[in-house]
Amino acid sequence: MLLPGNEPGVKEGWYMSAVFSVIIPVYNVEMYLPKCLDSILSQTFKDFEVILVDDGSKDNCPEICDNYAAEDNRVKVIHKENGGLVNARNTGIRAATGEYICYVDGDDWIAENLLQVMWDKAVRDYKPDMIAFGMIKKFKNKEVEIPQIVSEGLYDKGKLEKEIYPYMIYDKRQSFFKGLIFLSACTKIYKKAVLEKHFCTEEHIHIGEDAAFIYDCAYASESIYFCRDNLYYYNRLNSDSMTGVYNAGRFENNQLLLSYIENKLGGKSENLDMQINAYRTYCLTVAVFHEVKCGRKLSEAATHIKAKLKLTNAIGEIQMEGLPFSIKVFLILLRLHCYVPVLAAAKVISKFRN
Repeated sequence: MLLPGNEPGVKEGWYMSAVFSVIIPVYNVEMYLPKCLDSILSQTFKDFEVILVDDGSKDNCPEICDNYAAEDNRVKVIHKENGGLVNARNTGIRAATGEYICYVDGDDWIAENLLQVMWDKAVRDYKPDMIAFGMIKKFKNKEVEIPQIVSEGLYDKGKLEKEIYPYMIYDKRQSFFKGLIFLSACTKIYKKAVLEKHFCTEEHIHIGEDAAFIYDCAYASESIYFCRDNLYYYNRLNSDSMTGVYNAGRFENNQLLLSYIENKLGGKSENLDMQINAYRTYCLTVAVFHEVKCGRKLSEAATHIKAKLKLTNAIGEIQMEGLPFSIKVFLILLRLHCYVPVLAAAKVISKFRN
């Protein structure tokens, strides 16, 4: 990439790789994609490349991608058959030339100073293996800030081992289920050298794929910079997104995801094993709540859960020790096959929270 001579560390006329590679998996988001791309191309920090991975979109996304690439030589486009989010991200990693990689979903957008803040606060002076920052959820009638809860600053390996890893996935000092590292791939920036060794290699995971590599990357990092700025806009206006669609395969997906995480991080420490156990419980809880949040009849949902629990042994692999009392009650009721009462309670709780 030909970069202006006034960019950080770049001499005039040199062809060099970018500081940041922004990878955007694209699939049927034509209504939102232009806003996403405009937010990236208008960044105040200019030393970056954009890699659009068109994952077999059936709408006008392929044409939109090509039009932007024709107008800005920082934009690269890869058209491919549909392979899912993990496959699209991995395709982007292989094409990236930047020292750092970040992800933006095609229906989201970012603050115009995101990359500038990352450079000024973290990359320029510290070169951390990973950077974490906050997000804003955009709903139709409101927005919700989700700041990075860790105190701002650089955390070296010693500080990570003392203050972050014991509470990385599940922080038992907080309400269930919260951890110090927020579970969003798009509110992180990764040094490419680290991500290349710890990206998610199981491309059949289609729910919770962020967890498959975020914690692994964090645990492998020699340093992480935690930034309190809310710089990512998570679009909850998109009613067609996966979060609102019923998925009958959640239990099987969870089994695949948790086996993957266990293979990567299991046995590293007793504390980390406890956190993985808590995450296993969380995944089961979400799967149960998913049944009622998508409007299924309690009897149908109960039959489905009974079959899936028998198939995947989702409860049998969970250890009760260290879990909150309310979660223990939830698990005991499921082990006693009290599916309808559990689902009824989940329905009430979901309505209350909404």
